[in-house]
Amino acid sequence: MAGGSRSSEQEGPPRIRLMIVDDITETRENLEKLLFFEKDIEVVAKASTGREAIAMAKQHQPDVVLMDINMPDMDGIAATEAIVNQVPTAQVIMMSVQGENDYLRRSMLAGAREFLIKPIAAEELYAAIRHVYRLQTQSSRHYVAATEAAAAAEAGAQGQIIAVFSPKGGVGTSSVAANLAVALRQVSNKKVVLVDGNLIFGDIGVLMNLVSTKTIADLVGRINELDKDLINDVLAPHATQVRILLAPPNPQTGELVSADNLRAILEALKKEYDYVVVDTQSSFQDRALAVLDLADRIITLMTLEMSCIKNIKLFLEVAELLGYASDKIVLVLNKADSRLGIRVENVEENIQHKVALQIPNAGNDMTLALNQGVPLVIDKRNHDASKAIFALAGLISSGPKGGKSGSSNEPNDPPKGLFGRLLPRR
Repeated sequence: MAGGSRSSEQEGPPRIRLMIVDDITETRENLEKLLFFEKDIEVVAKASTGREAIAMAKQHQPDVVLMDINMPDMDGIAATEAIVNQVPTAQVIMMSVQGENDYLRRSMLAGAREFLIKPIAAEELYAAIRHVYRLQTQSSRHYVAATEAAAAAEAGAQGQIIAVFSPKGGVGTSSVAANLAVALRQVSNKKVVLVDGNLIFGDIGVLMNLVSTKTIADLVGRINELDKDLINDVLAPHATQVRILLAPPNPQTGELVSADNLRAILEALKKEYDYVVVDTQSSFQDRALAVLDLADRIITLMTLEMSCIKNIKLFLEVAELLGYASDKIVLVLNKADSRLGIRVENVEENIQHKVALQIPNAGNDMTLALNQGVPLVIDKRNHDASKAIFALAGLISSGPKGGKSGSSNEPNDPPKGLFGRLLPRR
């Protein structure tokens, strides 16, 4: 182990505890020499194999791991996945002599935070280590805050339900919901579940390249027995560490899931997960309304098409009649493109609501990522659209919860249908 001679001299803020993993001795030594004079970084361990790295990570609890991707006994991707699961505070920087997109994608799916191509410039290395360390300290603060809140609450902490919705179909709710769930997991390092709320024609399984025999329909028959074990048995695991509740396999099975069923399932999920992201059907039917009512935030997607803008304006009017608080609606412009002949400022003036964030038109890149079953935020993390979705995740994870205004709480058995809901309010 290196770095012991400097540890006794340490004063002031703690150093970044670093572990170097590479099967080539010369590379390990060169990296350590490169870091020796960085006063805020301390090499606490060096490993020559993936298996050795896992054992040493558990022993030394490093803040940051420099991981070579190609090693003989266990490659860096498998070692990274194990370390992330067993030492969740460790942030991994993957190193490779190759920069192929497939390597980058697989590294990020395994849990790596950065990807550096050898030979690595000194300043690039320092910046990457400090960047992922900041991510680690932010996640630690989130974890401590969440732990303290859970200890203070007798019933345990309640997660947030994030509905991704548009009153018009075809604007990208499913792709945004899938990418947002993954981004939330990476930004917050908290527990995230993605729910396919389109019970008739759900696409989340296709977008996330998942095949599972268990879906939300498996919970309906045991709706009065919902507990952590049952829910986790039905949820499908994904490589991004997001759990997924898939839609029923066919429309006729989807029709058997009632609004009350959906409401009970979402309430159970928010007891177990910090963020429940729901791809919500474009309608005002009972099941969609159940999701919108329960949601802490409604990510409302709009495109710069007159028909969509018209529907957005109508939805905002309905949301006001339903008593939704103003900060519950987060209006997001998807597929943003200045060449479409409509100015965002003019739209905001017309609908009397500000656009919180714009997601650039990803065009073929989004379609390609969806066809490959890999979210764009993983496939092309530095794409402008990915950056916008990460910004949206940051907004959700740091902002206050939305909700309904105090005067409009629904009874336990709300009236059926939108007309039934609005009639008593007029």
